[in-house]
Amino acid sequence: MKRKWSSRQRWWFIAAAWVALLVLGIWGFIRQADELGVDVPFLDHLYFTLQLAALDYGASEDVIPWQLQIARFAAPVLAAGTLLQSASVVFREQFRRWRAQRANDHTIVIGLDGVGSRLVEASVAAGRRVVAIESDPTSQGIATVTDLGVPVVLGDPTEVAVLRAARVDRARRLVAATSSDGTNVAIASAARSLPPRSGRPALRCSVRLTDGDLAHLLRSSELRSENPVRVEFFNVHERAAHALLGANPIPDGDAHLMIVGLGQFGGSVLVNAAQRWAEQSAERLAVTIVDRQATGRMNGLTMQHPALATAIDHVTIDLDTDAPDADAVASLDRRLHDLPPSLVIVAFEDESAAWSSALFVRRRLDVPVDIVVRTNSDGGLGQQLASAVDHDTARGRILPFPVFASACTVDLIEGGVREQLARSIHEDYLARGNGGTFHRPWEDLDDQARDSSRAAADAIIERLGALGLELEPLRQWGTPSVVLTPDQVDALAAAEHARWKAEREAAGWRWGSTRDDAAMANPLLVDWADLPDAARDANRRTTAALPEMLARAGFEIAHAR
Repeated sequence: MKRKWSSRQRWWFIAAAWVALLVLGIWGFIRQADELGVDVPFLDHLYFTLQLAALDYGASEDVIPWQLQIARFAAPVLAAGTLLQSASVVFREQFRRWRAQRANDHTIVIGLDGVGSRLVEASVAAGRRVVAIESDPTSQGIATVTDLGVPVVLGDPTEVAVLRAARVDRARRLVAATSSDGTNVAIASAARSLPPRSGRPALRCSVRLTDGDLAHLLRSSELRSENPVRVEFFNVHERAAHALLGANPIPDGDAHLMIVGLGQFGGSVLVNAAQRWAEQSAERLAVTIVDRQATGRMNGLTMQHPALATAIDHVTIDLDTDAPDADAVASLDRRLHDLPPSLVIVAFEDESAAWSSALFVRRRLDVPVDIVVRTNSDGGLGQQLASAVDHDTARGRILPFPVFASACTVDLIEGGVREQLARSIHEDYLARGNGGTFHRPWEDLDDQARDSSRAAADAIIERLGALGLELEPLRQWGTPSVVLTPDQVDALAAAEHARWKAEREAAGWRWGSTRDDAAMANPLLVDWADLPDAARDANRRTTAALPEMLARAGFEIAHAR
């Protein structure tokens, strides 16, 4: 995409053009006076040059040097350009609102800090129409998104009038991505207060929350909500942890994970890594935690997720890498020597601290190990340092992981709790090896194919409610969950079979003595009572495993309050 000139660049160009015009005009008038043999003061030459902007030449037509010829035609054009540029500044906000008023079926992104700007870029790259809202007129993100052709509405996003200026009544999605959790929740409340949208699908509202516990709490309430505006809450650190471990999996074998910095992001990485490892191995994962308050923070994380106690064997080292204590450094050296890590993740939020800690650990390694460093961007300090140490491969690679670039994708907007559940249902379907037309990765399915899993997710929530149960985001991994009784398993299995049968028949499938996907025939398209015993038992086993499948997706079954 060809980059547009910024407002500052245009003003510099206009200023340079005026200087060039003055030089040409004065030079041309001086040459004209010399050729006519008249003595004209310098200030008169300057005045005559300025008069050119008003189409007032007022000099001899007998002798016109080329410099003056250029200046007298360029002056009015430059004057008009300056006037238009000035008008664009004066009426910029009105013009932005006018552009926003023309939007339809668009995504509204509110807040243009690092997260918001990245989401705008990802949405534009995906071919979506976007309108942005920003409360701070000095935000650097405004220039970033306007360069992409995105109109920006300035104002308080918690006010309904500002949302209407961005045509929220015609939008498909609204993303509250400011740096304040309170503001983002207030934006969602304002969106819910809007009148129903007749003839349009429900507005989907994605809300950024930096507090992971608050995100869990609000997700629980949202699963039970029947408001027509669907609100989904997302946490960038959680999504980034999934992305990091997806791109940098823990090596098989004698795995040893070292995490330096156990803040919110580091804690999310540890829990996600432990869950992934527990699913693929019966052995515990060896983990070393290095942090200024490693012991205390690890104790708190284990209290929140009890299964960590049985999923990992961990060692905590209370070490401040900015001001290292000799005993703590000795403990770190012994650990690195006795059990070299297979992967090191430096998770400090401060980019300078993250890089200095990565280099601190790297100097103490005896074997080459990949070190993944959390960065805030994919350029700047991270890019410079990565290039500087890239040549020393004998010590292993240092791999920058840009949190915002990796997590702030379109999937972050779409990946609400219902979408997460639908995706997990499909992954469970693939794991059972059922085959069929849907036996493809989620990313390869079209929306129509995904709707089957989305309908199954909605049905699970509805059926659990009928049994006096409800679905909640998994808050404490490893705590005892509700165990479904045989009667509950049978009822849920029968209801899911009825839903599946109705969905297949609506799609044109029919009963057949043998399965034939090309002819859209299936012998299981019968009522629950008429199913063969083996098919009913398979459905019951799948339903009985529902709590484990939900836990992998980050949900649990609880008694209704």
